[in-house]
Amino acid sequence: MELTATGLGSGIDVKGLVEQLVAAERQPVSNRLNLREARANAELSALGKFKSALATFQDSLDALSELDKFQQRITSVGDDTLIAATASAAAEPGSYRVQVLSLATSHRLASGAFSGSDAVVGDGTLTVSVGGQSADIVIVPGAGTLAEIRDAINAAPDNPGVTATIVSAADGAHLVLNAVETGAANTISVSASGGDGGLAQLEFDPQTGGNPMSELQAPSDATATIDGFTVTSPNNQLDGAIEGVTIDLLDSAPGIEVELLVAFDEPAAKAAVGSFVNAYNELIDTVKEVTKYDPESGEAAPLLGDSVVRGVRDSLRRALGSAFDIPGASFRTLADIGITTQPDGKLSLDDARLGNAIAESFDGVGELFASNDGIAVALKAQLEQVLGSTGPIDLRETRLKDQIDLISDQRTRLDERMERVRERLLDQFNAMDRLISSLQNTSAFLTQQLG
Repeated sequence: MELTATGLGSGIDVKGLVEQLVAAERQPVSNRLNLREARANAELSALGKFKSALATFQDSLDALSELDKFQQRITSVGDDTLIAATASAAAEPGSYRVQVLSLATSHRLASGAFSGSDAVVGDGTLTVSVGGQSADIVIVPGAGTLAEIRDAINAAPDNPGVTATIVSAADGAHLVLNAVETGAANTISVSASGGDGGLAQLEFDPQTGGNPMSELQAPSDATATIDGFTVTSPNNQLDGAIEGVTIDLLDSAPGIEVELLVAFDEPAAKAAVGSFVNAYNELIDTVKEVTKYDPESGEAAPLLGDSVVRGVRDSLRRALGSAFDIPGASFRTLADIGITTQPDGKLSLDDARLGNAIAESFDGVGELFASNDGIAVALKAQLEQVLGSTGPIDLRETRLKDQIDLISDQRTRLDERMERVRERLLDQFNAMDRLISSLQNTSAFLTQQLG
């Protein structure tokens, strides 16, 4: 490779001069690219803030856009050791007196005593039935010990709902069968057929007496009274005895009535409305931040005059100020329940007026937000379009990212062009340097000859 030393002939710093000329030619274009990139990044960042504020406002609508979430009920019981209760939006507020007469029990059977879990009982087919479902469990010769029969019952693929265990007592080992489900309908019956006849020791027919297996616990339904009316359940839960209310029976206490109260969950409703107002006001603050203009400094925020931000803000403002045509509704506007728009664009919540509206018609407030034509439902649908993958914000973000990528490509092409300019200038100045060197040599020769 040829080595070239620049500036030896003329004494000029050719390399430094070339770098200064290249930098001078690069600077205007580079400045324009840097300015465009900074502006695009600033807009992208501001758009991200606006998008995040919109998403937070959208989240605040979750508790308002579904009636079941907004119209929650709360329950309280006089003795939480006897009952517990939950209520859905279908429950009407009221007071009830509940008395737990008895809890539901599961059927339990026990065999006679065997010498141990490895004692051979017999072989054949055991038919185990519970609540109309049955399974034929085949015990093959050589696999008829008490433990093997237990395992065969538990492993049966069509087990009707029975668990088998072995209890070793002072008199020996007993096979215990327990119904998985409680209730009088879940009665266990066991019959044996075929084989050597030994399985007959495990038979139980609830319709007859003198069974080989004894009944440890009879199956029964839970029984309770609600305001004096008797109700029963196959398990220890009363679901539907009071519309929208589920009562868990925890312990029986005949003669003791427990008060059950069902009420509107007003604190949760007020909190949901308050979160909605706060989230909208934070959104307005964000809009002001990304679109502000300082007349003293002349500085403008990245999204000043932006059509996307302005369009979304204005459409939300129109929706919040609209009257909603909700058939049979007690309220039609946000102002009816104490939410008004202030001159600065933010919402103001009158707690007292909201409380009065909830007291007047709790369900009416919920319908204003969460009915099919409600405010929260309409706003949520609107925001889903704005924040969707084909919405104006995502499209704008995509254009800005493409613009930043294009600037990066232009900067790469600028670097390539500047490299070519550098090479051309070096070639030109090196040629000049060689010419000056040649002229200096000629001058020195002539001076020598003339002397």
